[in-house]
Amino acid sequence: MQKRNLLILSYDYPPSTGGVARLCHEITLGLAPYYSTIKVFTVTIPVTSKPHNTVSAEITRFPAKRIQCEIATLSAIRKIKDKDSYDVLCGVWHPEALLAYIGGMKNIYILGHGAEFLPGASKFKTHFWLPVYAKWILKKSKKIITNSHFTQKLVQGIQPIANTKALPLAVDHHFFKPQTSILKNDTSIIRFVTVSRILKFKGHDFVLKAFESLPENIQSKIEWHIAGTGPYLEDLKKLIEASPLKSNIYLHGFIPDKELPNFYNTKDVFILTTKQENKTNQVEGFGLVFLEAQSCGIPAIGTNTGGISDAIENDNGGWLFEQNNLTALNKIITSVIKNPTLLKEQSIKARNRVVKNCTWQLYCNKLYKILSA
Repeated sequence: MQKRNLLILSYDYPPSTGGVARLCHEITLGLAPYYSTIKVFTVTIPVTSKPHNTVSAEITRFPAKRIQCEIATLSAIRKIKDKDSYDVLCGVWHPEALLAYIGGMKNIYILGHGAEFLPGASKFKTHFWLPVYAKWILKKSKKIITNSHFTQKLVQGIQPIANTKALPLAVDHHFFKPQTSILKNDTSIIRFVTVSRILKFKGHDFVLKAFESLPENIQSKIEWHIAGTGPYLEDLKKLIEASPLKSNIYLHGFIPDKELPNFYNTKDVFILTTKQENKTNQVEGFGLVFLEAQSCGIPAIGTNTGGISDAIENDNGGWLFEQNNLTALNKIITSVIKNPTLLKEQSIKARNRVVKNCTWQLYCNKLYKILSA
């Protein structure tokens, strides 16, 4: 059978470092064997960092200003010959899927991530954006491929007849891997690590509250290393400064992608307690950082909210607990600190789970089957 062509239409693409950008980059790499040509239409942004592996796709970058970018994108789509030979994979449903549709493309697929399908407190999104506009474009698309079963349910809530498929994300297990050469100086200390944008809904304050509520003999064995930047950083700094545990907490700022494997490997347990609240569009649609840590052999602790249950399998390389359940989180933390054997077992399970079920090769193989069905 003759190979088809693929157009990846995403305004989030490397050198951007966001989750959508990284996903589209991995898809470009993984689907290369399946397509005759792969084109990427994206936006021009300043180069801050480069992905650790390169693609051979034809990448076209449009002006950064929104209107100019969308006009240039639409013009480029209309110039594509033999449109029926292309599968179009859109990074998000708006505006990429709309541009693909009015540009005359037929085989339009949308990647779904979570937050873009929540109205938050916006009346406009509640009464028009999602129930009218999104509902229409989701119906026009051939399939919506979501990053978790949670996101799939969000899509189905907007457009019940949409053709959806949940495909949980993956990780580059060759890049994020255990580094046995790294020796931890003090094995009596358990080094917890959080890597994320520092936003209030990410739950940094809840982790701090959990650590502060533990007995002193447990607290003395804890370090907490926080990587990331964001609008909640200054508030978090104030909480840390007022905390009796402030000497045990380290803020590392933004960690470039190329340094993340080493950063994870110098730690013992990943922790991120994302909150999900009504009337907001802030949600963890999946949580790729959970997989990155597990791929490095670092078990992960997370809340059973959003799509995190697709990123963490309870007692198989990590632990899930219900949001705001301080007792449950403290029980997990205490067990990890008091039982070194448990930590070692879960570290091995974390890496094995990723290699068996969560590699980009497996993801792209499944993705192609969805696209070609």
